Amino acid sequence: MKKLHALYILGLCSVLSISCEKKFLDKAPGVDVTENTMFSSQTELEMYVASLYRHGIHHGLPTEDRSLTNAATYDISAGATDEAEYAVGWLTGQRWNSANITASDIVNLEDYRFFLRWTAIRMCNIIMERVDEVPNITPAYRDQVYGEARFIRALNYLEMIKRYGGVPIVDKRFQLTDDLNLGRNTIEECINFIVNDATDAAAKLPPVYPSTMRGRATKGAALMLKSRALLYAASPLFNAAQPYLSLGGDKDKLICYGNYDKNRWKLAADAAKAVLDWAPTGGIHLITDKGVTANYKYQWSTNDNAEIILASKNYGPRNAWEIPWATMKPNTLSNSGWAGVMVTFNFIRKYEKTDGTPQTWPLAGGNNLFQKYDELDPRFKQTVAYHNSYWNREDPKFNCLNSQLGHWMHKLIPEALHNGAAQIPNWQIFRLAEAYLNYAEALNEFNDGPNTDAYTAVNEIRRRSGMPDLPANLSQADFRQRVHNERDIELAFEDHRFWDIRRWMIAEDNGVMKGDFWGLKLAAITGSTEINFTPFIFEQRSFPRKMYLHPFILSEVNKGHIIQNPGW
Repeated sequence: MKKLHALYILGLCSVLSISCEKKFLDKAPGVDVTENTMFSSQTELEMYVASLYRHGIHHGLPTEDRSLTNAATYDISAGATDEAEYAVGWLTGQRWNSANITASDIVNLEDYRFFLRWTAIRMCNIIMERVDEVPNITPAYRDQVYGEARFIRALNYLEMIKRYGGVPIVDKRFQLTDDLNLGRNTIEECINFIVNDATDAAAKLPPVYPSTMRGRATKGAALMLKSRALLYAASPLFNAAQPYLSLGGDKDKLICYGNYDKNRWKLAADAAKAVLDWAPTGGIHLITDKGVTANYKYQWSTNDNAEIILASKNYGPRNAWEIPWATMKPNTLSNSGWAGVMVTFNFIRKYEKTDGTPQTWPLAGGNNLFQKYDELDPRFKQTVAYHNSYWNREDPKFNCLNSQLGHWMHKLIPEALHNGAAQIPNWQIFRLAEAYLNYAEALNEFNDGPNTDAYTAVNEIRRRSGMPDLPANLSQADFRQRVHNERDIELAFEDHRFWDIRRWMIAEDNGVMKGDFWGLKLAAITGSTEINFTPFIFEQRSFPRKMYLHPFILSEVNKGHIIQNPGW
């Protein structure tokens, strides 16, 4: 096995890289903050844990905070999938759509937190090794902090594995005298490492925290992390005898298991069921009391609602003209954004009619756009900004007639955001709906078709938005397609689609990340309140097979100490 160069993980050796952040570690003049200081009292440890969350908890929103890393991102992953297209071409999503990705700049294109994750992992290892030295802490608090560290370490590993496949496992803090030439571990070793961390964290973390401590990892967050990791492990990208492209011999196990094992789906199902069983003890439940036309919107627009298992708290209030809102808001608004996220017609066609049947969209177009909208799944109007829809009090009648694709993303951007009303972004890392969908998908694959529990899980999601139950007696393939589509709709714009496409290995299907991408041209009809629509192809996208996993950054590969992913 080739070795990982020392500089690749040198960021792990910055013990107190956070000591200059006054938000967490203010100190009196002339008083040096050392690692020993961090473990001298519970108060000091809490400051260190706060910084750990800042380093180790991610979100999928645009950010230009360069206090921790020199990189920044101005778009969301939806623009590199069939969900969306950014209204301007200079954002990085378009680089994915044209397959203009290189190993030289991957950390600037999508994975801007790459090096930061290694710092977070080191901080986790320090806490786990030294938490017992803190004087006068209770066993419960000790377990909580230890559990938080194991959870955040596992979360950062999952974020790397879904991008790169196997990565080096670092289960201790390094000193400069240690041998830092670590090789990549296999997919199996990495998944087992995550599962062990998450299992132990779940045993130590509390089910809930006081309302003043929102954003800290709970038992449910650890269970949810385990569920997602095992779902990825069971999926076709990794759960395979042969990888998407070969590295040759045993090196293939860095990017897949090297065998298909149906029991991996059983492990994924059991992990998702554990989340569902835990949820009542954590006060977690689906939002069902706002009405079918509002349940879904309430869930994504209301911070700290009862469906959220873990949300990122890295953002405070942000004005409408500031990141992250500025690059997500449509540039057609009165208080325009930099760009805006346009929703593709590829995605609009995923919405079923309210009776559960497919909507018909003639390629020749039609004169009944509003009728089409009214027939769709209620989640459509709670997700997408369409012509004459309500945006906010400044733009109560949204105009899409001159927009490039006919629709814009409204989800993630609350109506309460307007001039003079800053809002805190509600980025949800884990929410309960995902556990239901994980459970349904895994049961269908393990049992070679859906059983009653699989139907019940996905129907819970559909019913809360007024959609009918799935038809009975679906085949495994048909149920798979319906559950995939349900994930597309329910988890839209939440940074799931970008990874689901890869783990399902469907990126090369026409209209997913390759081939024809469609929009709608809209036009007023003289003497009518209806709108004419005409589908059109706005773009042909590319997806070479090598993009199922990211390349490792070229500056490290060129040192000759790490095995690059195939095709790069």
